[in-house]
Amino acid sequence: MSGALAEDARADWLKRPSADQVLSVFPREAWKKGISGKALVECRVSEQGALFGCAIESETPEDAGFGLAALALTPQFLMKPAMKDGKPVASTVRIPINFRMSTSGGRLPEPNDVTRQILSNVSWVVAPSYAQVAAAYPQKAREKLTEGRATLTCRFKAEGRLTDCQTTAEEPKGQGFATAARRLSETFVGPTNLVDGTPTDGIWTMIPFAFDLDMLDQSKRVIGRPQWAALPTGDEIIAGYPSAAAKAGVGAARVVIACEIADGGKLTDCSAQSEEPAGLGFAQAALALAGSFQAKPWTAEGLPTIGGRVRIPIRYEFPTEKPAP
Repeated sequence: MSGALAEDARADWLKRPSADQVLSVFPREAWKKGISGKALVECRVSEQGALFGCAIESETPEDAGFGLAALALTPQFLMKPAMKDGKPVASTVRIPINFRMSTSGGRLPEPNDVTRQILSNVSWVVAPSYAQVAAAYPQKAREKLTEGRATLTCRFKAEGRLTDCQTTAEEPKGQGFATAARRLSETFVGPTNLVDGTPTDGIWTMIPFAFDLDMLDQSKRVIGRPQWAALPTGDEIIAGYPSAAAKAGVGAARVVIACEIADGGKLTDCSAQSEEPAGLGFAQAALALAGSFQAKPWTAEGLPTIGGRVRIPIRYEFPTEKPAP
């Protein structure tokens, strides 16, 4: 085995939620009925060790809320990222979570005394920018070239801002990452109502924060994998299909563009990084689509997007048949 291969490793655990933290998201109706359950979720692990892109694989019993409760817990998991050739890489993990009823003095407490309504996958209206997070990077960690993570549990106020933020996880401790996260939490503004019109006032949410050493290098501006509030439609992509490529009978292409994410999540300062095949106008067509993208201001890994740079692959496939009426 070579030296590089010897350093390869799967993602491993740094911190899992405690029993009390699992109880804090226990589905309220299941708690009232005395029902225990379990869920299996599949997540991606970022290069910083944060979970993102989580999905429910299974839940027992079904439709009792245990799958959603498991998703609400995922910001509390801290992991060592997988390693490939000595460098951290993204990977996939499957996580089983058990929800067991627990008693206090032989009597189950009321749901409001134990459980919280946790809002996950929040679409933030405002979140800290790349420059704000880089400026908040703890001085002690800067000096020691230490990167870290923190997760806060906060409660929404009526206007969408946050209050009562508590440190749920911090790694490593004693470097100031949780303190920096609490300062940054004052910047967040979330939705004031859920999709069904329910006010978010009083609802809790968990926010992951990742402090990556690359943030200290202005030329890198790492932002992880942005979540998109808007994307080009298929019709827009087909409408911009280069006529030279269509005449040449080229039915597919791939372009990668690099852009900066400006205020409001819009893309600016874009350039084409690669174009296959080249010389048929695909790069220009891809750059014309940049105005249809809009990034959300915070990623699932806990990284800012505003002020960062992103690489976006765009694939073209020209339809060979007319769609049915």
